[in-house]
Amino acid sequence: MSPSIYSCSLLIITVVILPLLFFIFQKKLFKAIVSDIRLGRILHYIALMVFGASLFFKAAGAYDKITLDTLILFCLFAVTLVYAAVFAIVTNNIEDLEADKITNPYRPLVKNTVQQRPYFLAGIICLSVALLTAILVNVGLFISILLISIGYYIYSCKPFRLKRIPFLSKFIIGLNSLTVTVGGFCLAGGQPGDFPLVWLIFILFPLSLSANFVDLKDIEGDRQTGIKTLPVFFGEKKALVIISVSTFITYIFAGVILNVFWVYPLVILSAVLHIWFLFKKPYKEAPVFFVFLTGIFGLSVLLYLS
Repeated sequence: MSPSIYSCSLLIITVVILPLLFFIFQKKLFKAIVSDIRLGRILHYIALMVFGASLFFKAAGAYDKITLDTLILFCLFAVTLVYAAVFAIVTNNIEDLEADKITNPYRPLVKNTVQQRPYFLAGIICLSVALLTAILVNVGLFISILLISIGYYIYSCKPFRLKRIPFLSKFIIGLNSLTVTVGGFCLAGGQPGDFPLVWLIFILFPLSLSANFVDLKDIEGDRQTGIKTLPVFFGEKKALVIISVSTFITYIFAGVILNVFWVYPLVILSAVLHIWFLFKKPYKEAPVFFVFLTGIFGLSVLLYLS
């Protein structure tokens, strides 16, 4: 079987056949999971995967060597990220049940639309599908998905539950972001040791700090359940200032690394728009995520154009 046929078969099984079987035999559970899929967070990792691949293609001058099989492999990477994300979402919802009763009453366990045991089992099955698919595609992809899943587990779940610790919690998310980016870089053809140090620093520090905006909508629930996120630890106003400064540094840092004159007005405009949405009342996460994700996907485009 040729690589393309093999990869296409895996893609059809994971994208069409397995979800269809799940829908047929567990329709209620399927709908509950799909309705709570956290698309913005998944797209964050897919954007970083694409960016990692772009870093390799730019360094190797290999944009013209992208084949159909390469694109299918990256689609499989994205699919494994979605399956792994379901496990992360399920375990996070179980751990955050009391906090979600305050700030996220629409989630499945709070609404009592699913029972915890089958819900958790569905998460385990999704993680198993992610890991099995990854190992069938590429050992490096398997390692990436495994490390990301471990990272989210110790971030969300007891006995670790590192999300309770300011700064360290987002450093774990930063490590996961870096893992996905390096995974995209390696799947494109690179080696982990060749990953650019300056972009590693960019992902681990300014990008990770700016990602604290995801905690702004959950302040009251986190406060009452003892989860010391940045907004809980410093208060909303001070946290907004810290996140805004980190956000501005993130955009400027990216512009400096790219070092193309016409990019600077673009990154400054994006930073201002991003920060404006942070302070806009009533606060809504979706516009912030849109600008944030557009910036990450835009980096891949700018690498190609620069």
